[in-house]
Amino acid sequence: MKNTYFTSYFPLISILLFSTSLSISTVMHVIDYLKTFGIYDGMLEFFSANGIKLALFILFALIYFMVFSALKLIANTVTELSLLFFSKESTGESLTKIRGGSSFYLIGGALSLLSIQFIVGIAAVFVVTSVIYFVFIVYQISSALTSYSLIGLVLFQVLFWFTFLLGNVYLFVRLYNSVMASLPI
Repeated sequence: MKNTYFTSYFPLISILLFSTSLSISTVMHVIDYLKTFGIYDGMLEFFSANGIKLALFILFALIYFMVFSALKLIANTVTELSLLFFSKESTGESLTKIRGGSSFYLIGGALSLLSIQFIVGIAAVFVVTSVIYFVFIVYQISSALTSYSLIGLVLFQVLFWFTFLLGNVYLFVRLYNSVMASLPI
């Protein structure tokens, strides 16, 4: 197809696929925990089993959809910002070249549905898909960049995502420690 907007709906479908697979996996684990703690039987007095599963699925699907949508927004902003800093082109041809890379996430989202039983498998599919997409981006825009600009673009992306992940892990650990310290044990 020559229409540049043919793949414009792929990111939405990818987000829905990853959100669905993670939601189903999370619901299965949460129900196991509820049964272990003895809460599930009490919930069955008020709701049906399918009602509980559906409510949990909708809740987790919404949460995962928001997380993946935010990650997509951040990724697009970082990619375009790195192109602003390191690319000399002004027509935006690089952005049209990398638009087709969303098909990798579509394939990854479909593969994530195959590993619903293993939440680590879904995360591994997402990470591998992201690495493949990153390599695709670098390959597609390498012709428009000098070697120093390409190194700068790769370092900018890697440093941003490393800092982003490290910052979130640090905040999670601090929050966890503060909650544990405030418990009256």
